[in-house]
Amino acid sequence: MAQTTATPSQTSGDLFSVIATDAPSSLYSRMSSKTTVPSNVSKTSPIQTNNFWGNITLGDQSSYIYTHPYVVWKSNINNFTGLAISHQTDAQKVWGPINDHNAPNYFYSAAGIMSMVLGSSDFDNGFSMSLTNLKKMSIDVTLKSNNSNAGSMTSSILQGMGMVTAVYNNLIPQIHSQVGFQSVSGDTAPKAGIDKYKIVLNDGSVWFMYITFTNNQSCQFALKDSSHIIASNSINNCWIQICCGDFSDYDKAAGCYPIACTLSGSTSNNIGTYSFNYTTAGSGTTPLIYAFPHHVQSFTSKTSSKKSNASINDTVHGQLIGYLTNVFEMSENLPTSANMDPWSSISSFKNASYTQDELNSIRNVAVKDITNDVANLSNVNSMYYSGKILDKFAYVLYVLYYVLKDEDLTKQFLVKMKDAMNRFTGNRQIFPLCYETSWGGICSTGGMSNGDTGVDFGNSAYNDHHFHYGYHIHAAAIIAKIDQLVGDGSWLNNNKTWVNNLVRDVANPSESDNYFPIFRSYDFFIGHSFAHGITVYADGKDEESSSEDYNFNYAMKIWAQVIGDKQMENRANLILAITSRSMNNYMLYMSNNSSIPSRFVPNLVSGIKFENKIEHTTYFGTNAEYVHGIHMLPITPISSFIRKPDFVKEEWESYLINKINGVNSGWKSILMLNVALYDPNTAYNFFNTNNFNYGYLDDGLTLTWALAYSAGVRN
Repeated sequence: MAQTTATPSQTSGDLFSVIATDAPSSLYSRMSSKTTVPSNVSKTSPIQTNNFWGNITLGDQSSYIYTHPYVVWKSNINNFTGLAISHQTDAQKVWGPINDHNAPNYFYSAAGIMSMVLGSSDFDNGFSMSLTNLKKMSIDVTLKSNNSNAGSMTSSILQGMGMVTAVYNNLIPQIHSQVGFQSVSGDTAPKAGIDKYKIVLNDGSVWFMYITFTNNQSCQFALKDSSHIIASNSINNCWIQICCGDFSDYDKAAGCYPIACTLSGSTSNNIGTYSFNYTTAGSGTTPLIYAFPHHVQSFTSKTSSKKSNASINDTVHGQLIGYLTNVFEMSENLPTSANMDPWSSISSFKNASYTQDELNSIRNVAVKDITNDVANLSNVNSMYYSGKILDKFAYVLYVLYYVLKDEDLTKQFLVKMKDAMNRFTGNRQIFPLCYETSWGGICSTGGMSNGDTGVDFGNSAYNDHHFHYGYHIHAAAIIAKIDQLVGDGSWLNNNKTWVNNLVRDVANPSESDNYFPIFRSYDFFIGHSFAHGITVYADGKDEESSSEDYNFNYAMKIWAQVIGDKQMENRANLILAITSRSMNNYMLYMSNNSSIPSRFVPNLVSGIKFENKIEHTTYFGTNAEYVHGIHMLPITPISSFIRKPDFVKEEWESYLINKINGVNSGWKSILMLNVALYDPNTAYNFFNTNNFNYGYLDDGLTLTWALAYSAGVRN
């Protein structure tokens, strides 16, 4: 039986304590990205690179921010200047052609349709924009008139905000719509000091506008023409709120709006609780916040009791439900039993164990795998591919010690692994890493000097850091652990800072760390990471490989166990639990999925998930094994926690079983080891054959691990 040290049960308070505050290693040269931070950005700390509001810090700063349910952006179009707002219903979505799943190959919303624009007649001579209070979960956008009186409006942008709010200071408000106004009528004021208007657009959509006055001010709004509503006079320190949908509970939130959100969390044994805590402004204390399906599924009674009568279509996350609350509190079951050993969520699984025949088969291939020159094989010009190579052999090292219990072979191979890894911890690889000073992060120097985002999948532009560094972190964890057991035990102390720097780059949990943004990749509101960095995408941030996303968090969990950082381990467990729920709503689709549009569900997996579009494809091809396999690799002990046996069975039996005979590349091993997540006997028998075709192995998988995993979870 394979045995590693399990994590004891424990209770933890706030999970977001700092990892370290020291400057990144002097091994990293200091370089600046060719993509500079705009001068109108108030930079008080490292800037988010993969965040939901990222588009507004890039290019001409007029691309879209997806707040869910609204899309907002800066509009410079004549007669429609200001903060543009869009919302499209499911009926307005654009659908792609039908594929071999008998489902549309993609869908998206037409994000650039200006339903409403919060503007001012004072912007007719132009305006400037400034960005302040850049936080992980919010940003303040200020538009300032070029007129001599220099009035301005400021909007706090947060995910899930039920109303788009702008605070007007010495401006004459003007509301625009490219869709056009069908009617505008005064409605019953919900509270003293707040006026309400009902607006019907030419597409039939119903919107409401609330104006909160201060200091006994007032003004009236009237149609100027079919595309513009003009106010009678200037207002100061008053705010206008725009919302879509005919729901009476908007009245309860009118006047109050969120300006920031902080994250808190704790764990107790195998239960994790986390909260979004909203700071509000305006009148009253209760805003309306829209929740995603995965939020609703995990709400505690503290939040579930605050449900409103508002509901609205989102771009790609189904039906959102409004809650009248300033706290979203959610609870999840943590994967505390999934650690370093092969693990499965199959109900009959207890612990990884092996027969003598299985051990013999594993030994026969392991003695071949350890003859590889790992240092030479991993000496490539890519943090991604080098990480995959290092990590696949780290799993062999694990098997030698924990499964085969062969200390002599473990010691021999440990030398090879340390030699290979030391090239990277010494920053002597083909493209060394640097500390990028403009945005704040550890990047590959490949492509940095000329801004070439094609090098190593755009690592220098903050693309895919969690994909790349997760492999290195897990490999380092295995090496450090085995070195403690059979080596001289010094490797961990010598290299802990190097590994922690990679963790901090991707998943720094604290504003006390002045060198990295908080959680560069992971979006706690959406429940998974974004892979896309500092280039503009009109459809928002995106992610292709769900499995390499959670592989980073699994790597962080194992590394935390090795270094004894319980807060990091609990944090990783919580992120994995949130990710499992989110991905099984929006990226992995069983036939009973009710979160995304039903006609897309037969695709079984998302392919590339953007904030505004899901396309059943990959960036490198449309083959079925690519589109499905990129959501599988690498198969690790945490895979079964995300990819549930029922899902894997449905995906295999309804689709992939009919494709597998036509796959004769390394993807074949990925698809077949994935079968072990519901039918480990079939998977084991595929790999446990005489004269196995090594051409079927993915470049990040060894036959040793394929046999050890599938055998370990089948007994």
